[in-house]
Amino acid sequence: MRSRSLTGRIVATTVAVALVAVLAVSVVGFQLVRQESIGQTRQVLLATAQAVAAAPAGQRAAFAARVERRSKGRIDLGAGGDGELRGVTTSVPSGLEARLTTADRLSVRQVDGWRTLLVEAVPARGGGSVVAVEDVSVLHADTVLARFAVALLIGVLVAIGLGVAVARFVTRPLRGVSAIAARLAAGERGVLAGDRGAPDAGAAEVTEIADVRRALAVLDSELARSEAAQREFLTSISHEFRTPLAAVRGYADALADGLVPADDTARVGTVVRAETDRLDAFVADLLTLARLEAVDFPIRRQLVDVVQVVAASVRAWEGRAATVGARVVQVPAAADAATLTDPLRLRQVVDGLLENALRVAHPGGLVEVRVTDEPDGVAVEVADDGPGIAVDDLHRAFVRGALRDRYRDDRPVGTGLGLSIAARLVERLGGRITAEPADRGARFRVVLSRGSGHPQQRDRVS
Repeated sequence: MRSRSLTGRIVATTVAVALVAVLAVSVVGFQLVRQESIGQTRQVLLATAQAVAAAPAGQRAAFAARVERRSKGRIDLGAGGDGELRGVTTSVPSGLEARLTTADRLSVRQVDGWRTLLVEAVPARGGGSVVAVEDVSVLHADTVLARFAVALLIGVLVAIGLGVAVARFVTRPLRGVSAIAARLAAGERGVLAGDRGAPDAGAAEVTEIADVRRALAVLDSELARSEAAQREFLTSISHEFRTPLAAVRGYADALADGLVPADDTARVGTVVRAETDRLDAFVADLLTLARLEAVDFPIRRQLVDVVQVVAASVRAWEGRAATVGARVVQVPAAADAATLTDPLRLRQVVDGLLENALRVAHPGGLVEVRVTDEPDGVAVEVADDGPGIAVDDLHRAFVRGALRDRYRDDRPVGTGLGLSIAARLVERLGGRITAEPADRGARFRVVLSRGSGHPQQRDRVS
């Protein structure tokens, strides 16, 4: 469909309104002017007839001829009132002609078909009457119409100029909004940061334009938020894919280096299969998110034995630990470590903490994972004997990239995403995660509430 600019429509509308107004005024004005002109013509016609009637009888014909010439034939003069109408060349209706032959004083406006005749008869000096006739059907029509045509042209030109000025004034804020929308469509974000529809400096606020600007500001903010969430999710999922792949690769390297005893091959195969199952679960999550058009992992809560989740994670990372000569061990578990949570997301958290610990592990190093029973839930603690984290840096341990930038020149570092992803997942699980001060190495602590589905929690509530 062919589009038309708003400026063009405003100009066309203004011109159309001006044309209608000028035409309406022209029709009414023409009639008024014509009536006024006819009235003035009647007075002139009467004065002419009286002047001719006052002339001596012998000079009357010559005087009448001069008047007719000066009027360029518009005024027709004759004589009547004595039983005969003489000298009038203009055709008049028979009834009017009969009246003029006998009446010595008459003033008539006679419509005869398309013609309009003005007739004035006055008593003449010496008897009879002087008859003056003028056809006003086209009375000054050429002059009047020409003037109205000029007025119409001026009105159209003024309307066009006014329409352009009004269109520019009206569409100026719309052009600004259109430019903003185009920038948003081109992928620019933060175009209206902090803008909630304020007008330009010195300009009056237009409510409708301000509403559109506010809507675009909200759209700008939501697009930025949504795209940031998508980027964060893609970063997270790429990081989480690497975790089980790292475990698989660790065992593959251990097998290739002959570090796995023959009688332990079955166990290693079981771990590798479990890690591939985790990868399959991540793929399933991605497909679910795509179907739901969501931008984060779904949370599926169920009653989970935290000890078993931690044990599976430790087994998965033993191969990676063996390649660097370190060990990953699980400290004897708490008596009751069941809680209502998502086992897959909890496993992601533990894997992230173990990967972080093993990255800086040294030959002979030790990483311990401990599950303890807390008054308000279940705690998982991961401690290592590596270089550790300075006390001043504990508060920003979960800020994306903070520790990477701080220690990149001192030790091996990763992408700077693992701890921030773990913190976000723990928050979504309804728990809390902290970096604890340690005499040696680093220690991270995750506390998960038991949830209303756990028997012990129901006993406490009752």
